[in-house]
Amino acid sequence: MDITSVEPLYSDHMQTVGGRYALDGRLGEGGMGQVYRARHIQLGKPFALKIISPAFAGDNAARARFNQEAKLASEISHPNIVSVVDFGEDEQFGAYMVMELVEGEPLITPGLLPMSVKRAIDVLGQVADALDHIHKRGIIHGDVKADNIMLTAEQQRDSSGGARRRRIVRLLDFGLARRHEGDEEEGLSGSPHYLSPERASGGPASVSSDVYALGVLGYLLLTGTLPFEGTVMEVLMAQIHNTPESISGRRKEDLDPALESLIGRSMAKDPATRHGSAAAFRYELNTVMDMLDMGRRRPRGSGGSLPGSIENARETSITQAFDRSRIPQAIVSLDGYVVTCNRAFNKLVNQDDKGCDGLALTDTTLTQFVPGLMRAVRSVHVDGKPTERRAKVFRGNDRPPYELTIWLTPLPIPGQEIHLLVRVEEIDVRRDADR
Repeated sequence: MDITSVEPLYSDHMQTVGGRYALDGRLGEGGMGQVYRARHIQLGKPFALKIISPAFAGDNAARARFNQEAKLASEISHPNIVSVVDFGEDEQFGAYMVMELVEGEPLITPGLLPMSVKRAIDVLGQVADALDHIHKRGIIHGDVKADNIMLTAEQQRDSSGGARRRRIVRLLDFGLARRHEGDEEEGLSGSPHYLSPERASGGPASVSSDVYALGVLGYLLLTGTLPFEGTVMEVLMAQIHNTPESISGRRKEDLDPALESLIGRSMAKDPATRHGSAAAFRYELNTVMDMLDMGRRRPRGSGGSLPGSIENARETSITQAFDRSRIPQAIVSLDGYVVTCNRAFNKLVNQDDKGCDGLALTDTTLTQFVPGLMRAVRSVHVDGKPTERRAKVFRGNDRPPYELTIWLTPLPIPGQEIHLLVRVEEIDVRRDADR
């Protein structure tokens, strides 16, 4: 949806919707309705207002889907998601919803693909944050694609107190969104280019299918092309049966294997092989960022070549990034001993003074909270597939519990085959009670 220009809608008199929104002009068109710029008559504040298309206005099923989109979107408040603030029925126009007015630019600009690795990672991370937010609230987006993403620029304060502009990703269009637990029958919907194999085969949308679409988006941003092209049926069949060409095969510039592996995993044919959640995708992306040493600037005046070989400098940089990462991480041997770990992992298992190198996982609190952890380590080695385990840690009546999410990923390094990452999140007990 292009909202960079406004088409005049009415020239003779002002039209209002819902008795309080004055239409100022059309912004664009979505699958089920037209979007207009509108102004709240009493407040004078501008909004984007979506009206159901006349072709669907008399269709009860379409109106129900439109109202479901409005209801689901109105429950979400996140900086990477366009908020719905009001919805209802108008005598003249039919069903409508009111959204915050976001003025920016489309994610994909002709001639500017593929993106740089840094920019692509930034976009993917923000979309993953948005998906993680809605998934935790029991909502599946179902239509993640470049056309449903917009970029805005916002002023932010940096650590030195200065101002800088940062691109903010905004996820749009919840027209195909639905609840996790929804058991209603549904037809094939969404863009074929982003559909996971199980959805292309007629299966329902899921967290895993949203993760697949996120991977396709990453493929597009890094190569400038979609994994499969052709007729709708050709693309659907390719989604089910074919393996896309490697990203490095389509991208002229070098790409770190860790990033290519990340995108490849998210686009795995088997849903069980993909990241178990958008949060898992995000955390692995953070690890790649740490490995690539992104976000750190070279000191001014430090020109000249780096000491030692470039390879040694890179290894040093990766080691430093691993150690300084705020995500608890460890490399674990097949028999369950910590080969090396970072400071955050040390702190997590209360080994600040002693260090955890050579420590058996069975001697840490992790195996107390996650009884099947050692079985998971062996399973990852045998199957060669990543997995995750979750646990809730209670800390007494006066402190909220923690949720631990542990990701285990096989590594092709003899004797150091398992990469272990831990997310520690404080559980909002009040929010869980409301749900």
